[in-house]
Amino acid sequence: MAFPKQNPKIPEGINTSGDNPLKEFFILLCGILLVICAIASLLLIFSHQLAPLIPFRYEQALADKFSQLASDSGNTKQTKIDAELALQELGQQLADKSALAPDIQLHFHLLDEPDVPNAFATLGGHIFVTTGLLREVPSENALAMVLAHEIAHIKFRHPAQSISGGILVQLFLSIVTGQNAVALQNTVQQAGIMTALGFSRKMETAADQAALNTLEQYYGHLAGAEDFFEKILAQHQQASWQAIFASHPDMRQRIEQIKSRTQSTKTAATKALDPRLDYQNL
Repeated sequence: MAFPKQNPKIPEGINTSGDNPLKEFFILLCGILLVICAIASLLLIFSHQLAPLIPFRYEQALADKFSQLASDSGNTKQTKIDAELALQELGQQLADKSALAPDIQLHFHLLDEPDVPNAFATLGGHIFVTTGLLREVPSENALAMVLAHEIAHIKFRHPAQSISGGILVQLFLSIVTGQNAVALQNTVQQAGIMTALGFSRKMETAADQAALNTLEQYYGHLAGAEDFFEKILAQHQQASWQAIFASHPDMRQRIEQIKSRTQSTKTAATKALDPRLDYQNL
């Protein structure tokens, strides 16, 4: 049997293309990038709806280094340690009245910031209170209102909602690119602090109402709930203070909303602040 001396010529147009291979590559690459961008956009759009569905243990794992903010402050005085313990005790007692989901755990930290009266909630159930806030609260009830407000943010998963779009997109990109999860964790830890300024006014109003419910459950009345905010409004009008509460409802409106629920218990007695939380000792 005779064999041909060379392979037969392939007919034109079969398994071949007249286009430049680089052109096909760039078309394919652009298509992949468009799909990635579309998925990332959808994750951002639906992040608020998806955030409450993320198991809280994952949020905790991502934020497990937040407590370093307190430990790195350099203040290791026993009075500061005792104050943080008192803060943890009061916060946990309020949490027990806040109808939290069973898997949510809270951690309360005291920051040595005497000139900044603030408190904020972050990912993983971490709540920070500054020593400057302790200087301004006239009673335990006033402090409890602030703590209950931050607890409500955790309850409603507001920190996760505020940052979940970035988390989901970063997680998706790390899966696509095969990057190590350490980069994702660092991003979350840094951005988680900024969620303190990322809550919407709707979130703040919902947290206020939930906090009042918690105070009713804990004290049996709402006396003193508005005291801290009235003091802020009366004594500190400068822009730096206004910036802290910029995302909250108008301060006067906020006080009126709280007062509308506290009128019936206005004459009830407030509790003195735990001596361990006395600003003069810190």
